[in-house]
Amino acid sequence: MPSPNTKSISAARQRRSVLLRQVPEGTSRIKVRDIQGKIRYREMDQLADDDVIQIKKDGTPVVMKSHPGRKQAIELVPANDVIKEILKRKREVLDDDYILKALKANPDSPDVLHQVIAAIGEEAASMGFERMEAERKGESTIGVSSKRVVALRSVADTWLKRQEQLAERLIDLDSQAFKVLFRYIMDTFRESMTSTHLRPEQVDTVFARLSTMLNDEWEAEAKNRMKRGL
Repeated sequence: MPSPNTKSISAARQRRSVLLRQVPEGTSRIKVRDIQGKIRYREMDQLADDDVIQIKKDGTPVVMKSHPGRKQAIELVPANDVIKEILKRKREVLDDDYILKALKANPDSPDVLHQVIAAIGEEAASMGFERMEAERKGESTIGVSSKRVVALRSVADTWLKRQEQLAERLIDLDSQAFKVLFRYIMDTFRESMTSTHLRPEQVDTVFARLSTMLNDEWEAEAKNRMKRGL
């Protein structure tokens, strides 16, 4: 006579067999509780004998028909030719936008801030035109003027940030590091003159002339050239 434990195992297997027959076609995974008590989705061909199939309120197995992970993005198609043309023109405008171009070329470049200043300035100029047109028509200019003031303030703030960027990128001619570097350059220059067999008095004459040229005017011109080169 079968033991109670044998009957329990047989009933569990029978119930499992019934549940598996209720799995819909196209199912890729089925929800189970494994021998360690963890809930997981198991591949249909990887079911373990100790897995307990989990069921829904209606008594059918919980299954997964699609592959696990993120759903594939749905490609949006324009509703009609008019919308399609608008989207095309928008893409062309975005592709030609100089701020986006600067960002894509080098997000860390100071040129991005330069382009932002130009864009804000253009908007401020446009609002200035709108204010003149409002005055010409006898309309109120309060709203346009307020917006233009905000835009001009943004230009000023952004310009100041641009100047800070430029100052950070300039070489400090008074720094100890630059003085060491400049001395090394001059030593290399002197050595190159000596190696070409110039007489010592000629080398001294060149350096004497050079020392008179390295004055405050030279330093100011050097800083201006660095700014223009950024």
